[in-house]
Amino acid sequence: MILRPLLPDDRERIIEAFRRLSPESTYFRFWTSFRGANPTFIDRLCAEDQGLHASWIIVVENNDDVPGVGGGSFWRMGEHADTAEVSFTVADEFQGQGAGTILLAAIWEHAYSIGIRKFVAQVLDENHVMLTWWSSLGAEHVRQPHGGWELTLMLDEALLPDTSAANSLRQRLAFLRAASSDG
Repeated sequence: MILRPLLPDDRERIIEAFRRLSPESTYFRFWTSFRGANPTFIDRLCAEDQGLHASWIIVVENNDDVPGVGGGSFWRMGEHADTAEVSFTVADEFQGQGAGTILLAAIWEHAYSIGIRKFVAQVLDENHVMLTWWSSLGAEHVRQPHGGWELTLMLDEALLPDTSAANSLRQRLAFLRAASSDG
């Protein structure tokens, strides 16, 4: 498997990956039950955005039958330059295997390098997996009036609790840092 930034040439890969998501995964990611992804959203996701946005993906090397394992993105929040909204999508067959943690580490490192110090995510009440994961990383939870939760994670390893999920994230961050210093 390969972890890399999303490229504009990945447009068809992303369309196919979203098309393959289960109705439940689609609902948890987009808060709606449509199939496939809006072409405008795909264009925005694949566009290079000069420090305002970045997406990283995990792909299976030399396997065109699998459009991707997953992706993670951040979008800098204009009114708070040190804050970015994040989102993740992991293919159904790869959920629960650590792809989300790898993607979080990649976008954490990227975001931190350009001055982002806080991630915010919007999560539905029913998305117990994400709520539990973010809790285990020490994220602050704030109930939203429209329903769901706003989760805030500070990009400071010293604030990560002593949990399995946080320790896994620390290991992924250390690996990425070691890999980038070698190359």
